[in-house]
Parts: sequence; structure tokens; C-alpha cells
Amino acid sequence: MNAPAPQRQEQQLPTAMRPVIGIFYPMLAALLISVAIAAMVGAALSGLLAGSGWAWPPVRALPATLARWVTHPGNPADAWATDARPGSAVLTYTMAALVAAAEATGWVLMLRWRRRVRDRKAEQRSGLASARALDARLGRKAVVRGAARLRPSLAKQRRPDPDAAGARFAAQRFTGSPLYATHEDSKLVVTPVRMGKTGRQAVADVVRAPGAVMATSTRFDLLELTMGIREQHGRVMVFDPEGRTPLPRTLRWSPIAGCGNYDTAQRRAVAICSARPLGDTKNGGYFTGQAEGVMAALLHAAALAQVGVDELRLWTNTQSRRPAEILDTDPRAAFGVAAELRAIIDSATSTNDSSGAAGIYATLSLLLRSLASPSVRAACSPHPDDEPLDVDAFVRGGRDTLYLVSRGRANSAAPIVNALAKEVLHRAELLSQHPTIEQLSGPADGDLRLDPPLRAVLDEAANVSPLDDLASLMADSGGRGIQLYVYAQSMSQLRQRWGPEQALEIWDNASIKLVLGGMSASRDLEEISRLLTMRDIAQTSVSTGTGSGQVTVSQRRQRALTGSEIRELPEGQALLLYRNVAGTVVDLLGWWETPDLRESVQRSRAEIRRRVLEATGARISDARDEDQRGGIHD
Repeated sequence: MNAPAPQRQEQQLPTAMRPVIGIFYPMLAALLISVAIAAMVGAALSGLLAGSGWAWPPVRALPATLARWVTHPGNPADAWATDARPGSAVLTYTMAALVAAAEATGWVLMLRWRRRVRDRKAEQRSGLASARALDARLGRKAVVRGAARLRPSLAKQRRPDPDAAGARFAAQRFTGSPLYATHEDSKLVVTPVRMGKTGRQAVADVVRAPGAVMATSTRFDLLELTMGIREQHGRVMVFDPEGRTPLPRTLRWSPIAGCGNYDTAQRRAVAICSARPLGDTKNGGYFTGQAEGVMAALLHAAALAQVGVDELRLWTNTQSRRPAEILDTDPRAAFGVAAELRAIIDSATSTNDSSGAAGIYATLSLLLRSLASPSVRAACSPHPDDEPLDVDAFVRGGRDTLYLVSRGRANSAAPIVNALAKEVLHRAELLSQHPTIEQLSGPADGDLRLDPPLRAVLDEAANVSPLDDLASLMADSGGRGIQLYVYAQSMSQLRQRWGPEQALEIWDNASIKLVLGGMSASRDLEEISRLLTMRDIAQTSVSTGTGSGQVTVSQRRQRALTGSEIRELPEGQALLLYRNVAGTVVDLLGWWETPDLRESVQRSRAEIRRRVLEATGARISDARDEDQRGGIHD
């Protein structure tokens, strides 16, 4: 028997190389055609410029003309068989290069246009908010349209400045169009550390505010980047009781000031005690209420007796009866406060304290422990010749700025800083409902509100200014002309500081939610992902066997962004959730990337550092002079 003839094995290219080869040859052909067109058009134009006419050969002669040109590149005119010939070689190749450059520019523009179209289509399929939807709610025209209602002072302007009518906070990814918050929007920025929150959000929030600004911070960077700009429009005050900034002079403010009014004393006490919440401890609610009552009584007594923070701290550390005696004998004291305080003091000093009064005083001692620091005591002890802080004038004073600085950790001055922040927001709430003469004399349109609005930029809010009623403030302040911009490191930080229920309220009441990349709590990431729209994902599978591969495409549903995709957002991008608009990813431009901020912020930093250097040099010189005088005296 004859052996069967061997079958010829056809060699096939690896699968991974096929797409490359499939793209290479068409691209090479397109490049050669483009070069040929550029050469022929350049030659024709050179003939026109040289005076021989439009040097374009007949269609049938084009291949032969190109072939002769390739074989005689030094003199292109020899390749033409007709009278209308190209000009000199230099002119011909110059014109061909210009045409090639124009072709390349056209290709680039066309590719950009196709990329934009592709991105738009991908955006529509992504389940994220479209550019049109964002423009309709957060675009320039949308914020200007509502300017007259939210800022009546702009009603007479035909074209209000968008930065006066709203607050620019981000840009669309594909179009670059700026996005604006209205003056009744609150903002919550959830940003892990070192993701650029100061440079990409807080600086612009402070600099672009059309009215007064209260900004909290744990560091000097926000101050030096914005102070030089803000002081061009109004007063700048810095309350830095811990001396965390190198500024030579800062504001002095006493938490006792104004506490002759018992309502004020209660408000201050709540703010001070909320800086150290006891909600997670046993009977935490009871101890918090009792601590607030005792602190209010002590502040009330200190204000009536006109004593300072040194006496206040002494009273808490020793359970002194002196404040009860003051409240007993002063006719201005609130009714019944003395008796309540005396009962707690008696219980705290007894050998059988079943009410926990001693624990209340221990808690108050912890809250006021920062007063042991000389710098904190000095910051809380205004001099007689100091200009007092007029909170009402600050709120209505145009574009004044108040910076509150604290490290916000244990034993810090955060309770005192929080009391001042609470006072400013309280007065702003009241003043928003007490119209000015200008508001009364103008048209009775819209709700009563502060105009321009007060903006509170609460960086590290959970540490520096843990307002007890932050959730309700975020829900209500927008209608009063008060903008609350809250910065938190994570959702777990909000829960730890305010408890799960109020943390959820803070999240819900924020009109604008910006979630930056870098979060690591999988539960929070998945919860945020569930707020996004579902989309269809094409899933391709390839099955291989003895025959050719079979490709199957199926559809599956998933969220527009998964939890891991939110976590992996790069610096400069954030997930935006705005009211009932679908979520989307936006760009957060740093001040160094923003033309209207770059130079002014750099100048501010340079100027503030120059002042600090001068003040530091003066202090060193004074110290040397003092040392020399001391040496001579000895």
C-alpha cells in the first residue's frame, strides 16, 4: 500500500500579531498617499508662484510623473511632460512641506474631533451624567440665570459675573467647561490625606468667595496661599490660639465674652463640649447634657464676675463653689442656674457621688486642658486696647476673612475654636432674617438671606470645628445665604465624630458631594457605587477547540463606576454627586492650573512669607538686644 500523502501544514501568524499587521499596511498606504498628494499639490503651487501656471499633470500621466520625479528628485520640473511645470526645487519642496504640514494639522484636528465624538458616545453609554445635563444644572448660564433670586444685589446687572453669581468648583472632563455651585448649595468633600484638597478646592473656595469667609485649617498653607488676596478686599483676622502659624500678630478672643447672656453661655457650652463627644460611652447622652449645663453655668458666672479664662480653668479643676456664689448674689444671673450648679458641686465633692458629677468635672477639665498653655491663655485673654471682634460687622462687612487654626487633636484648642465658629454661624443665621435698610427699601422679592453670602470653608471639620448641629445647618443654611463647605477624610471619620445617624444626615444634606480617590473602606466605596446608574457592559469571550476560535459577545449589567474604580480615581479627579443629577467624574483644577488664580496665589504666598521673614528677623534682633543689655547689666 502506498502511504498517504502528507498534508501540507499552513503556518499561521500568532493571533496577537494579526491586529498589528492589519493596521500597519493601511496606515502605510495612507501615509504614502498623503505624501504623494502633498508633493503634487506643492509642485502645482510652486508652478503657479513661479509664473508657469498650475502645474498639475493629466490624471493618466500622474503615475509616470511621480515615477520620474522619484528618479530625478534634484529637479522636479524634468518629471513633467506638459508645459505648466513646477518652479525651482527649493520652491517646490518648500511648498510641498507646507502642504504636508497643513495635511498633518487637518489629520490632528480630525482625530481630535473623532475622539470627542467617541468620548461623547462612550459617556452616553457609561451611565454617568452627560455634558448637557451638567450644563443645564451647573453650567455658567444656569448659575447666572438664578443670580437675581439668590443675590438680589445682582438683579440690576445685565451680565453678572458667574463667580459672583455662583461658586466655581470643578470642570467637565471632556469639554473643560467650568461647573458652578449656586449660593444655596452646600458641599461635602470626602478626601483622604494628600489628595490635593487644599490646592484643588479650598484655595479657590476662599479666594473666589464674593462675601465674608470663615475658614478652618490645621496648617499654614491655606492661609499663606489666600491671605494676600483676601486682604485686598477686606479685613483679615487669624485666630490661632496654639501658635501653629508663624504670623506675628493674631486675633485674641475669649469664650467668656458675651456669656453674661445665658443663651450665649449655653451656646458656647454646647460648642465646647461637642469637641469631645461622649455619645459612644455608657450614659454618654446624660453626661454630655450635664457637662453642657455645668459649662454654661461656669461661663455665665465668669462673664458676670468679669474674670478671665484662668479663673474658669481653676473652677473646673477644683470644683470651686465660687461660681455658684456669684450666680447666687448677682441679680443679672439666670434664674435657677445657681441652685443647679450647687447641687452638682455638692455631689462632686461628696464621698458618695452616685450622680457622676466628679466625672462631669473631669470631662470639663479635659476640654479646657489647652488653657494650661501660655499661648492659648494669651489668645483667649484680649487686652483692653485690642479691637474686639465684632461678629455682626464681620458677617455683614463685605469680604472680610476669619481664619481659625488648630491641630484638632487631644488637648488642643479645638473646643475654643469650635465655640468661635459656632458663634459666627449663629449670628449669621440671625442676621440673615433681620433685613438691612437696603433690603427693606428694595423690591420685596425672594426670601431673606445674606447678600453677599457668608462662606464657611471647614477644612478638617471633624477635628477643628465639629459643630454639633452640622447636619441641620447644611440642610437649612443655603436658604439663609450661608454656604457650608465641609471637608472630611472619610465617611468613617464622620461616623466617629458625629455618630452613624448624623453622619448619614450630613451626607444626605450636602447638595454637592465630591469623592476623591484613595478611600480604602470597601463598604463605603460600595455604598457610593450603588448610587450610580446601571449600565450595559459588552463581555467578549473566545472559545478555542480543534477548529477555529469562536467569539461570543454577551451583555452584563454593572454600576457606572465600581467601588474599586472610585478608589482608583487619580489626583485631580473626583466623583461628583449633585442632587438628582446622575453621578459623573469631574476634573478638579489646582490653583497652579487656573489662569485667574496662578499669579495672584503665588504673589500672596511670596508676600506673606516676606512678612513672616521680617517679623522673625525683628524678633531675633530684639532678643539679641535684650541679651546684650542683660550682659551689660550683669
